[in-house]
Amino acid sequence: MAKLDHLMYAVPDLESGMQQIFDLTGVAPVMGGSHPGIGTRNALLSFGEDQYLEIIAPDPQQDLAGTTGELLAQHPESGIRAWAVSTVDLMAVRQAAAAMQLASRDIINMARTTPDGVELAWQLLFLNDAQWPFFIDWQESPHPSAAAPMGCSLVEFVVSTPVPEEYRALMQALHIDVEVVAGAAGFVATLQTPKGLITLPSWN
Repeated sequence: MAKLDHLMYAVPDLESGMQQIFDLTGVAPVMGGSHPGIGTRNALLSFGEDQYLEIIAPDPQQDLAGTTGELLAQHPESGIRAWAVSTVDLMAVRQAAAAMQLASRDIINMARTTPDGVELAWQLLFLNDAQWPFFIDWQESPHPSAAAPMGCSLVEFVVSTPVPEEYRALMQALHIDVEVVAGAAGFVATLQTPKGLITLPSWN
Protein backbone atom coordinates (compact mmCIF):
# COMPACT_ATOMS: atom_id res chain seq x y z
CA MET A 1 0.00 0.00 0.00
CA ALA A 2 1.33 3.45 -0.90
CA LYS A 3 0.11 6.93 -0.04
CA LEU A 4 1.22 10.54 -0.03
CA ASP A 5 3.80 10.92 2.74
CA HIS A 6 4.99 14.51 2.54
CA LEU A 7 5.35 17.59 0.39
CA MET A 8 8.81 19.08 -0.03
CA TYR A 9 8.57 22.89 0.17
CA ALA A 10 11.90 24.29 -0.98
CA VAL A 11 13.23 27.60 0.34
CA PRO A 12 16.60 29.36 -0.03
CA ASP A 13 16.94 29.93 3.74
CA LEU A 14 15.42 27.74 6.44
CA GLU A 15 14.70 30.35 9.12
CA SER A 16 13.04 32.66 6.58
CA GLY A 17 11.09 29.72 5.16
CA MET A 18 9.85 28.71 8.60
CA GLN A 19 8.71 32.28 9.23
CA GLN A 20 6.97 32.34 5.85
CA ILE A 21 5.02 29.17 6.65
CA PHE A 22 4.13 30.49 10.11
CA ASP A 23 2.87 33.76 8.60
CA LEU A 24 0.76 31.83 6.08
CA THR A 25 -0.66 29.17 8.40
CA GLY A 26 -0.45 30.43 11.98
CA VAL A 27 1.41 27.22 12.94
CA ALA A 28 5.13 27.38 13.70
CA PRO A 29 7.17 24.55 12.13
CA VAL A 30 9.88 22.85 14.19
CA MET A 31 13.44 22.05 13.21
CA GLY A 32 13.89 18.55 11.84
CA GLY A 33 17.58 18.00 11.20
CA SER A 34 20.38 17.89 8.68
CA HIS A 35 20.84 15.57 5.69
CA PRO A 36 24.57 14.79 5.63
CA GLY A 37 26.09 14.78 2.17
CA ILE A 38 22.95 16.24 0.56
CA GLY A 39 23.65 19.80 1.66
CA THR A 40 20.21 20.35 3.16
CA ARG A 41 18.38 20.61 6.46
CA ASN A 42 14.68 20.78 7.18
CA ALA A 43 11.80 21.84 9.39
CA LEU A 44 8.45 20.10 9.69
CA LEU A 45 4.73 20.77 10.09
CA SER A 46 2.28 17.89 10.48
CA PHE A 47 -0.85 17.30 8.41
CA GLY A 48 -1.81 14.42 10.71
CA GLU A 49 -2.29 10.78 9.68
CA ASP A 50 1.37 10.17 8.78
CA GLN A 51 1.60 13.16 6.43
CA TYR A 52 3.56 16.37 6.74
CA LEU A 53 5.04 19.44 5.11
CA GLU A 54 8.83 19.42 4.87
CA ILE A 55 10.43 22.85 4.58
CA ILE A 56 13.83 22.09 3.04
CA ALA A 57 16.72 24.50 2.63
CA PRO A 58 20.50 24.65 2.20
CA ASP A 59 22.48 23.65 5.28
CA PRO A 60 25.15 26.32 5.90
CA GLN A 61 27.14 23.84 8.02
CA GLN A 62 27.82 21.61 4.98
CA ASP A 63 29.91 21.99 1.86
CA LEU A 64 27.20 22.73 -0.71
CA ALA A 65 29.26 22.21 -3.87
CA GLY A 66 27.44 19.82 -6.18
CA THR A 67 24.60 19.14 -3.72
CA THR A 68 20.86 19.71 -3.62
CA GLY A 69 21.58 22.42 -1.08
CA GLU A 70 23.59 24.34 -3.66
CA LEU A 71 20.66 24.16 -6.08
CA LEU A 72 18.24 25.50 -3.46
CA ALA A 73 20.63 28.28 -2.48
CA GLN A 74 20.73 29.50 -6.08
CA HIS A 75 16.93 29.65 -6.39
CA PRO A 76 15.35 32.77 -4.82
CA GLU A 77 11.75 31.55 -4.86
CA SER A 78 9.92 29.17 -2.54
CA GLY A 79 7.49 26.43 -3.52
CA ILE A 80 6.67 22.74 -3.72
CA ARG A 81 9.65 21.10 -5.39
CA ALA A 82 8.68 17.45 -4.99
CA TRP A 83 6.37 15.05 -3.21
CA ALA A 84 6.99 11.76 -1.49
CA VAL A 85 4.96 8.56 -1.39
CA SER A 86 5.37 6.17 1.53
CA THR A 87 5.59 2.44 0.90
CA VAL A 88 6.93 -0.68 2.59
CA ASP A 89 7.99 -2.26 -0.71
CA LEU A 90 10.32 -0.14 -2.82
CA MET A 91 11.09 -3.07 -5.11
CA ALA A 92 7.40 -3.38 -6.02
CA VAL A 93 7.41 0.32 -6.92
CA ARG A 94 10.50 -0.19 -9.08
CA GLN A 95 8.84 -3.11 -10.84
CA ALA A 96 5.63 -1.15 -11.48
CA ALA A 97 7.64 1.74 -12.92
CA ALA A 98 9.72 -0.60 -15.08
CA ALA A 99 6.54 -2.15 -16.49
CA MET A 100 5.71 1.33 -17.81
CA GLN A 101 9.24 1.85 -19.18
CA LEU A 102 10.04 4.34 -16.41
CA ALA A 103 13.65 4.11 -15.31
CA SER A 104 14.56 4.37 -11.63
CA ARG A 105 17.77 4.97 -9.73
CA ASP A 106 19.39 2.80 -7.08
CA ILE A 107 17.71 2.68 -3.67
CA ILE A 108 19.39 5.17 -1.32
CA ASN A 109 19.90 4.73 2.42
CA MET A 110 19.36 7.94 4.37
CA ALA A 111 19.51 9.01 8.02
CA ARG A 112 19.34 12.07 10.23
CA THR A 113 19.26 12.91 13.92
CA THR A 114 16.41 15.00 15.31
CA PRO A 115 17.14 17.93 17.66
CA ASP A 116 16.15 15.73 20.63
CA GLY A 117 18.58 13.00 19.60
CA VAL A 118 16.25 10.50 17.90
CA GLU A 119 17.93 8.65 15.03
CA LEU A 120 15.78 8.31 11.91
CA ALA A 121 16.75 5.97 9.07
CA TRP A 122 14.90 5.42 5.82
CA GLN A 123 15.29 4.37 2.20
CA LEU A 124 14.48 6.37 -0.94
CA LEU A 125 13.74 5.46 -4.54
CA PHE A 126 13.78 8.10 -7.27
CA LEU A 127 12.51 7.78 -10.81
CA ASN A 128 14.61 9.42 -13.51
CA ASP A 129 12.27 12.38 -13.98
CA ALA A 130 11.64 14.99 -11.29
CA GLN A 131 7.95 15.37 -12.15
CA TRP A 132 7.28 11.93 -10.64
CA PRO A 133 7.04 11.46 -6.87
CA PHE A 134 9.89 9.86 -5.03
CA PHE A 135 9.23 6.90 -2.77
CA ILE A 136 10.15 6.44 0.86
CA ASP A 137 10.24 3.50 3.26
CA TRP A 138 10.57 4.62 6.87
CA GLN A 139 11.44 1.08 7.96
CA GLU A 140 11.53 0.96 11.79
CA SER A 141 11.77 4.72 12.32
CA PRO A 142 8.93 6.68 13.91
CA HIS A 143 7.09 8.75 11.34
CA PRO A 144 8.27 12.40 11.47
CA SER A 145 4.70 13.73 11.50
CA ALA A 146 4.23 12.37 15.03
CA ALA A 147 6.71 14.88 16.46
CA ALA A 148 5.73 17.86 14.26
CA PRO A 149 3.28 20.64 15.20
CA MET A 150 -0.32 20.03 14.23
CA GLY A 151 -3.08 22.43 13.24
CA CYS A 152 -2.99 22.17 9.45
CA SER A 153 -4.45 19.59 7.09
CA LEU A 154 -3.93 18.85 3.42
CA VAL A 155 -7.22 19.54 1.63
CA GLU A 156 -6.09 19.06 -1.95
CA PHE A 157 -2.93 18.22 -3.84
CA VAL A 158 -2.86 18.53 -7.62
CA VAL A 159 -0.14 17.33 -9.97
CA SER A 160 0.16 19.07 -13.34
CA THR A 161 2.04 17.13 -16.02
CA PRO A 162 2.44 17.05 -19.80
CA VAL A 163 1.86 13.26 -19.65
CA PRO A 164 -1.33 12.97 -17.56
CA GLU A 165 -2.45 9.56 -18.83
CA GLU A 166 0.94 8.00 -18.12
CA TYR A 167 1.04 9.66 -14.71
CA ARG A 168 -2.46 8.45 -13.80
CA ALA A 169 -1.58 4.93 -14.91
CA LEU A 170 1.34 4.69 -12.49
CA MET A 171 -0.69 6.21 -9.66
CA GLN A 172 -3.45 3.69 -10.30
CA ALA A 173 -0.99 0.79 -10.43
CA LEU A 174 0.36 1.82 -7.02
CA HIS A 175 -3.09 2.67 -5.59
CA ILE A 176 -2.16 6.29 -4.96
CA ASP A 177 -5.07 8.72 -4.79
CA VAL A 178 -3.94 12.04 -6.28
CA GLU A 179 -5.51 14.48 -8.72
CA VAL A 180 -3.61 14.72 -12.02
CA VAL A 181 -4.25 17.40 -14.66
CA ALA A 182 -2.70 18.20 -18.03
CA GLY A 183 -0.27 21.10 -18.18
CA ALA A 184 3.29 22.15 -17.47
CA ALA A 185 5.00 20.03 -14.82
CA GLY A 186 4.25 21.35 -11.34
CA PHE A 187 2.34 20.93 -8.09
CA VAL A 188 -0.24 22.92 -6.11
CA ALA A 189 -1.38 22.18 -2.55
CA THR A 190 -4.33 23.60 -0.65
CA LEU A 191 -4.10 23.55 3.14
CA GLN A 192 -6.70 24.14 5.84
CA THR A 193 -4.98 26.23 8.51
CA PRO A 194 -5.90 28.30 11.58
CA LYS A 195 -5.83 31.27 9.17
CA GLY A 196 -8.17 29.60 6.69
CA LEU A 197 -7.47 28.00 3.32
CA ILE A 198 -4.09 28.75 1.75
CA THR A 199 -2.40 27.60 -1.45
CA LEU A 200 1.24 26.59 -1.77
CA PRO A 201 2.55 27.01 -5.33
CA SER A 202 5.04 24.98 -7.30
CA TRP A 203 8.80 25.61 -7.18
CA ASN A 204 9.74 26.70 -10.69
